[in-house]
Amino acid sequence: MKLIDDKGRLFGLINIIDLLILLLIIAVVGRYAWKSQAQKPSGVQAQTIEVVLLVKDVRDATVNAIKEGDIVRETKSNVVLGKITNIEVKPADTLVNTADGKVVNYPNPILKDIYVTVRGTGTAGENAIVLGNSEIRIGTTLAFKTNIYAVVSTVMGIKVL
Repeated sequence: MKLIDDKGRLFGLINIIDLLILLLIIAVVGRYAWKSQAQKPSGVQAQTIEVVLLVKDVRDATVNAIKEGDIVRETKSNVVLGKITNIEVKPADTLVNTADGKVVNYPNPILKDIYVTVRGTGTAGENAIVLGNSEIRIGTTLAFKTNIYAVVSTVMGIKVL
């Protein structure tokens, strides 16, 4: 029995080109399976995460639009961040120069600051806390929206429950 017969088949069973294509497909599938297995973070499970967000200097229309129970989504990816569980509205502070040259903090009669508490499902790992698709850290900005409003906020607090 010849290694390659007259028709170009290996041991008379399979064409060499067909064998090479089959091996290439198996290698690509194996590489993809290995890569996806390697990217899964070990030991990271979904947890409930509560985030306090500060939306600064908004008008009454925005204050009235934001409601407890709203399901909010990240602006860019449209991924659900969670549900608004608490809203606290305060007058926005404005720095004002006085006649004697001092700068004082004065509550703005028009603009408001809103502290929004959002509770959602995410992961809290060794290197990052992820809510939706967003890696969150205190001090970073987070843009969120519903079908009625869209705002940019600053992360003020994070609790992993």
